[in-house]
Amino acid sequence: MKNKLWIALLLVSLGVNAGVLLHWAWPRIHGEAKDGMASGWHAGPMKRHLGLSSEQARRMEGEHRQVLAQAKPLQDALGQKRRELFVLLQRREVREADLDVTLNEIARLQAAIEKVFVLHSLKVRSVFSPEQLRKFEGCLERGLCPGMTASGSCPPGGMTGPGSARPGCGNTDEDTE
Repeated sequence: MKNKLWIALLLVSLGVNAGVLLHWAWPRIHGEAKDGMASGWHAGPMKRHLGLSSEQARRMEGEHRQVLAQAKPLQDALGQKRRELFVLLQRREVREADLDVTLNEIARLQAAIEKVFVLHSLKVRSVFSPEQLRKFEGCLERGLCPGMTASGSCPPGGMTGPGSARPGCGNTDEDTE
């Protein structure tokens, strides 16, 4: 019995120590890149894929922080509206007019969030060289038209097609070499 108690205490102690160590080490391991920037899509695989210079990555990090700060209040409001929708749906009877008001507000907030990120994408284009821009647009195309790029071309960019490589998202011939 005494032996089992010591084993249990040892396991609890080990768990607490591992938790404290991970709490301390995790942000240092994953929270910052080697050059001191907070990690973002441009400080990791995307930075390497696009071939961003340190200056470009710094500019992208600043733009990234700015767009996230701009979108946060909208995302918070959207979360609040979704909670309101959930409360509305819990009622015994839901009036269609109340549902329409809440759904329209949710749609408006989602559109506003999309617009913030689209304007951000247009703004950061000036950071890229022509080749980097081609790759960036390929990734945008793949993200915005995921179902279409698998079977055909995305109407605006037309950069993909059946059997063709999708530039910019890590699957072109030059990326596999």
